[in-house]
Formats: sequence, C-alpha cells, structure tokens
Amino acid sequence: MNKVQQLSSFQRTLPLLPLEQYWNEMIIAFDQSPLGKMKKALPLQELAESLDLATFQKGPDCIFSPSGKVALMFLKNYAGVSDEKLIEQLNGNIQYQLFCNILIPFDSPLTNAKIVSQIRCELASKMSINKLQKCLADHWRPYLSDTDRMTVDASCYESHVRYPTDVKLLWEACVWDL
Repeated sequence: MNKVQQLSSFQRTLPLLPLEQYWNEMIIAFDQSPLGKMKKALPLQELAESLDLATFQKGPDCIFSPSGKVALMFLKNYAGVSDEKLIEQLNGNIQYQLFCNILIPFDSPLTNAKIVSQIRCELASKMSINKLQKCLADHWRPYLSDTDRMTVDASCYESHVRYPTDVKLLWEACVWDL
C-alpha cells in the first residue's frame, strides 16, 4: 500500500528574485562557466577591429555587433553543430547569447539560419591570417612561456589510403583472378 504524501513536502520551489539581482547572478555564473572563461581568453573586439568590421549607420540594425560576429564563429566551432542547430541553440541558451553579446526575446526568436553563413562569408572576405595571428599572439603573449622554443609532432601516418568500395572490390576480384 502506498503512503499518501503532501505535495508540499517534496515539491521544489522556484525562487523569484528581483530581475536585477537575478541578472547579476546569471552574469557571475556565466563568467565562471567554461564558455565565459573562453570569452575572457579571446580578444573578440581586437579581432573584429583587425577584420575591419564596423557597425553600419545606414540600413536596418544588425543583430550582431562586430565582436558578436566573431564570437558567433567561435561559438559555432565550440558547439560543433550545423547552422540551423546553432540558431536553435542560440535562441534557447542564455549563455550562448551572453557569449555573442546579444539578448534574444522569447517572443521573437531568430529564424534565419542563413545569418550564420552570411556572417561566415563576410568574415572570410575580410580575413587576413597574418593580422589575426598577430592580434592573438599579442593578446596571449603575457601568458606564454618559452616563446623561443618550438615543439614539432613527429607522428607518421599513411597518406595514400585507398577506400574500398563495392565496385573496386568487384573489379579487383575480376582482374586478379582470385
């Protein structure tokens, strides 16, 4: 026979904090998360400047700031998902939004998954590897030691791997007379 329990004895309560206090606690939690630590380690504003990204004064407002566009590309790599999944996760994940410096309202989520591809193409057209590499090296130089040394990986691997398909195997069986 099951024992009857009062609902209040095992029910969890949802604390309703003032919005400002809740927001401050959320920012602190984001800063301590792996994604927040990654954002602190990346010079997003400097990367955007080295890509010559600017906020346009004419036309409709862009959802992403210049540094937010760069952050979105790092986020895509971090999440490891398609453009459509990234937009879906961006709509529902406040930490992803904080990483990209945006806040998407619940009642009007992003629906255009092509925006990720458009931003990727924009960044690719303006990218200079030497400028970006210098920007990252300058930012990370204080944290690096032994910068006068280089480590090289000497692992070996097969470079001409042949992938057998059904047609190749059938052809080889006919030609080799096994």
